[in-house]
Amino acid sequence: MNWVQKKPMLAIEIISYKNCPCNTLPDLWHTLHNSFNLAENRPVNTRFLNEIPQVNTINWPTFSKQEFRDIIAKYLLSSSPRLDHICHRKVTT
Repeated sequence: MNWVQKKPMLAIEIISYKNCPCNTLPDLWHTLHNSFNLAENRPVNTRFLNEIPQVNTINWPTFSKQEFRDIIAKYLLSSSPRLDHICHRKVTT
């Protein structure tokens, strides 16, 4: 039964530093901070960017702020918060 299988660990539980798991936010902060500082001021080879094929620009039709708000309002109540906890709310300006 697929719905009773063990869930994968969260990313914060998988990250480890010096073979020790980062189980707390301070440990995670320390690990990420040290990792960033190790890479800081190192030379970066960006030549691979020239090998990425260029894509044509898409010309979008113009629309007004009101047209945008009308479309968003149509779907305002039909959306639900996702895993990122971002949900739509009515914006008034």
